[in-house]
Amino acid sequence: MSFLAHPLFVAPWYLFGAGAAGWVAWDMKTKNREVDRALKWAWPIIVLFFSVIGLALYFVSSRPRDIGRFDDPKDQARRFAAYSENTFRKVTASAIHCVGGDGLGIVTAMVVARLTNMSFWQEYWFEYAVGYAFGWFIFQFVAMKMMTDSNLKAFWMAGRAEFFSMMTVMAGMGVIMGYVTPHAVGQQPKPYTFAFWGFAALGLITGFILTIPMNFMMVKIGWKHGLGVKSRKELKQMEMAA
Repeated sequence: MSFLAHPLFVAPWYLFGAGAAGWVAWDMKTKNREVDRALKWAWPIIVLFFSVIGLALYFVSSRPRDIGRFDDPKDQARRFAAYSENTFRKVTASAIHCVGGDGLGIVTAMVVARLTNMSFWQEYWFEYAVGYAFGWFIFQFVAMKMMTDSNLKAFWMAGRAEFFSMMTVMAGMGVIMGYVTPHAVGQQPKPYTFAFWGFAALGLITGFILTIPMNFMMVKIGWKHGLGVKSRKELKQMEMAA
């Protein structure tokens, strides 16, 4: 895994990720407009860190191939609502909500922790707390507001979903931080090194993989909605108004 510390891998990985993240943000604003607000925030973050993997996930889970053909908002809403019924897409979107918010908080905390020379467990729990706060108060809360008209209930639902999602994301991060990174580079790298960003990406991808089963369960029992709730609500309103 030492290639994750090499600039010839890490630099192209993030350069492609940055360009792809910009394109995804533009696409959701101009063509794939039915993606819900929380995902519009989360997808560029995911694509930045996941690079080509993130872009592929976007195409297979959140973007109907023919969505650009629909100019009428009602037609686009119908197309996206039908596309969103697939369980794989719901669960992937649910995990993207989670890892987008958690990941931004975790990496922000990781930068601070490494620059202040925290111990492993100090860093781990600091990242857990910051990632949980980012995920709960921003990304999950925005997503849950689409499931209820009560802000208080949305706040509770967001915290509940984030609690279980965050456990699995940080399990993945912990494995990479505690075992893989020291074995590959001998120490926890600083934010100004290529190794830091290479293993940060690996940690988030691992966390994403581990949180898929948890998000599958939460989508199945109705604790998370996945993809397309915005479209179904708006489509119903459009049809009632027609």
